[in-house]
Amino acid sequence: MADSNFYSLTCGSDNLLYYTLCSHNIDTHGRVYRYDPNGDEVKLLVDFGVATGEGGQKTLPQGKSHTPFFEHRGRMYLATHYGYFKASGGKEEPAAVPEGYKPYPGGHFMEIDMETGKPRVLATAPKAEGIITMSMDPLRKRLYGLTWPRGLFIYHDMETGEMHDMGPVSRDGEVGTGDRYFCRCRTFAMFPETGDVYFTNPDGEILCYSHEKDAIETVRWAHMRRDVFGYWDPHIPGHQGYNWRPCKWHPQHEVFYGVHPKSGYLFVFDPKNERLEVIDRICSEEIRRSGGFESFRYGYLTLDFSPDDPETIYYISGFYRFRPGVKPSPEDRVPQPGAGAPASRDFLKKIKSYLSFVTYHLPSKTYTDHGVIQLDDGRFPSNTQSIATHPNGRVYTCPMIEEPDLKEGGGARQQCDLISFQGPERK
Repeated sequence: MADSNFYSLTCGSDNLLYYTLCSHNIDTHGRVYRYDPNGDEVKLLVDFGVATGEGGQKTLPQGKSHTPFFEHRGRMYLATHYGYFKASGGKEEPAAVPEGYKPYPGGHFMEIDMETGKPRVLATAPKAEGIITMSMDPLRKRLYGLTWPRGLFIYHDMETGEMHDMGPVSRDGEVGTGDRYFCRCRTFAMFPETGDVYFTNPDGEILCYSHEKDAIETVRWAHMRRDVFGYWDPHIPGHQGYNWRPCKWHPQHEVFYGVHPKSGYLFVFDPKNERLEVIDRICSEEIRRSGGFESFRYGYLTLDFSPDDPETIYYISGFYRFRPGVKPSPEDRVPQPGAGAPASRDFLKKIKSYLSFVTYHLPSKTYTDHGVIQLDDGRFPSNTQSIATHPNGRVYTCPMIEEPDLKEGGGARQQCDLISFQGPERK
């Protein structure tokens, strides 16, 4: 039943990999697994239905987690999200609750004891709101969240147990229509020095939750509307607009490095010195040569730093090629920015998706595409949205994988699972 993984993959201080396999099935809750590379063992840690007491209750399920795991004092922290919704014309929004089912009760902030594996629900978002974006401030003992679909900014005080709702921060969110529609930002940039939390809107605006003021303000010294990112209509669904996709703190450089989705441009975001600068394009070489955009409509959440050299960025980027024997027509192309609707089913049948592993050395500005990721049995994984590096030098990710022995003409059935490959520094 595992059909996706979005950003939910983290290597803990115990050198174990924590990840969530998600499902859009109405009767299936997401599950957290832990992988031990030394023993090559996978263990089921948490079933969200069991952990929340919602399993078997016919409530719309906690089918997914869209957040990394945040470690603090022997516990992992995460948030849960909708698994059952509807999508039409590139727009994702809550589906009507079927007869016999109960409405979605709200996403949860949750902790998992790393030694015992025991989960605990800490707080719950407003009803019918999943938590799609999350960060943690361990110093000030806060968990921050952005909800879907309305885009409420929330935070949980871990000392008092209180949940605070700051209200909508992105117009009417993904249930909005016309100029009230805004796609949600998927990553927070939590600045450790001040506890301020930065995030974006699809029109390129950067917002900041000020810990000192307990208020949300517009950043005046930077925005994401850069010509090289392309032109995006923030009120049309099917893309992330000018939102950043991953935006990850670099502890040695004391800045954030991020990627703009679809264009695949790497940038540096430096709140202390009020600086946002575009560095280089780090999508796959095939995309760079063609001048096109990355194939997945939302871009990729696949940025990390090398475990051997913190000056080197790791990134996984997707692209497609037409299947052998297919003669493309002029209409056979991925929809352009602002078109909204995703590629047609007929078009998707004509192409095959691939993943490339890219490194970028920051001091020398050296870009390297190390080639297509391929399994030992010849299959090509696609559409990954997670990455984690390990001290053993291996790179881990949770892509879609075609099941083997597919029947001729039956179409590809895919499942999401954990894979790994050796990083370039250890070869």
